[in-house]
Amino acid sequence: MTPGSRVLVVGLGVSGEAAARELLRRGVEVHAVDAAHSPALAARAEALRARGATVGLGRSTAADVDGVDLVVTSPGVPQDGPVLAAAVRRGVPVYSEPELAWRLAAGRIRLLAVTGTNGKTTTTELLAACLGALAAGNIGTPLVSVLGADEPPAVVVAELSSFQLQFTHTLRPEVAVLLNLAPDHLDWHGGLDGYQAAKARVWRSQRPSDWAIVNAEDAGAQAIAAAHPPPGRRAAFTLSPPRQGQVGVDGGAIVAFLGEEPVEVVGVGELAIRGPHNLANAAATVAAACCAGADPSALAAPMRGYSAGAHRLEVVATVDGVVYVNDSKATNPHAAAAALASFGGADDGGGRRVVWIAGGLAKGLTFESLRAEVARYVRAATTIGTAGPDLARLVEELGLPVIQAGTLDVAVRAAADLARPGDTVLLAPACASMDQFRDYAERGRAFRSAVAALPRREVVGGQ
Repeated sequence: MTPGSRVLVVGLGVSGEAAARELLRRGVEVHAVDAAHSPALAARAEALRARGATVGLGRSTAADVDGVDLVVTSPGVPQDGPVLAAAVRRGVPVYSEPELAWRLAAGRIRLLAVTGTNGKTTTTELLAACLGALAAGNIGTPLVSVLGADEPPAVVVAELSSFQLQFTHTLRPEVAVLLNLAPDHLDWHGGLDGYQAAKARVWRSQRPSDWAIVNAEDAGAQAIAAAHPPPGRRAAFTLSPPRQGQVGVDGGAIVAFLGEEPVEVVGVGELAIRGPHNLANAAATVAAACCAGADPSALAAPMRGYSAGAHRLEVVATVDGVVYVNDSKATNPHAAAAALASFGGADDGGGRRVVWIAGGLAKGLTFESLRAEVARYVRAATTIGTAGPDLARLVEELGLPVIQAGTLDVAVRAAADLARPGDTVLLAPACASMDQFRDYAERGRAFRSAVAALPRREVVGGQ
């Protein structure tokens, strides 16, 4: 990546554009391509051309690899597509944007990384708050914009997806957190083995002095650690009382047992985030922060002050005694199960009180793993998108009422008709959004708008 070298940037989303800009700033010759074409992409292309890049939109072919020294790929670009397949076949190095960022940082920062199927954003944000660090990566700010700066911050917490990890080679977090592993993106990774191997790359380049934090109670995470053992030190987190080397929950508090004696960190009831999955995220955060050198006694205040962002169990409004909750970020069955479990069930004396809105793009996944949670927590459901019929069939087989609404606005109105005072209407789609929306955030905003359009509305949550 010396001045004058030629780099192909594949995909002009947020991370691809950031990579191209940083390379251009360093005098690298950049050619960028994106198989899509839109007004937003056209604007990005023009801005990059003004800085000296060549850009092709609306197509990408193996010929784009001709004469390049390096390929930098954006998340989600098919690894078996013509460009990346040609690069691999010809022996041209392929980096993800985080790998490029790590090489540009050249050892000037301390990096902590968080991955897993679900909970990455919450844990990344919470860990950054506990350490007074910057959060970047898949969370929104491209890592290359941070690590490639002339004076990067001393500590960065990165959320890393399996797409980003797939093409990392030297990236080395001193603390790597694996939250959980459930089937997701199997269409892109070619199956569960490929998905697991991608996640394991988070600690592939670690040194013996580095830390891997693994969920002690998640079978998928344990399977990855067994098949791809971390090369450094290990700690764990659990929702049970911790053994030595773990952070867990005991006596209504998160307790760190990473030294000679257990240390109480913060009361569970003091946390603003809800649900067993978020309690696990909090325990993982404590483990990672302590392994990074934080004093456990200093973690209570930032943990009490943290609340999850938009589209993550976000209370939107109460209408006629029914609470409407936006968890559009639940883009797979594992996340949807966690969302459903956050609202109680028949065994806590409350009965089934969730009217569930689910559906979208299935990404090659099935929904059988949701059967127990639906039976336990859901009273009725409405479905949307291409996966709607499959989800409706699951609900019907459990003897529960379901309406195949098709679109989100219709689903919200149908859910309002099904709901009773005291119920929660929960958008937890268990699917990606791209069959009907640009991303999960646009889907979440559409949910808010549909709730806002309901009659007799009394707002109690943020808009």
